[in-house]
Amino acid sequence: MALRSTDRILVLEKIDPKDKDVGLVDPQVFTGKNNLHVVMDPTTCMWSFKYEHGAVPPNLRNTFTNFKMAKEHAEIYLMSKKIKIVEVKD
Repeated sequence: MALRSTDRILVLEKIDPKDKDVGLVDPQVFTGKNNLHVVMDPTTCMWSFKYEHGAVPPNLRNTFTNFKMAKEHAEIYLMSKKIKIVEVKD
């Protein structure tokens, strides 16, 4: 089994495209201009979120022991903002 990337991009989409309020989530994530990454720190093996530009919302500033837990946390938070994860890019 091949090792997957330690830097994965979450592709996000609004559940209702007409809804303009997405809270503290950067609106550029929907156009691909500021991707939301889930990255693993090679020294601690902990996963965390980061944008290409700027700071992530406070609810996404935690660290996680594996990618699956990080993704599940993001899904719960993003659902509250009416956003869904449509793809994970390695």
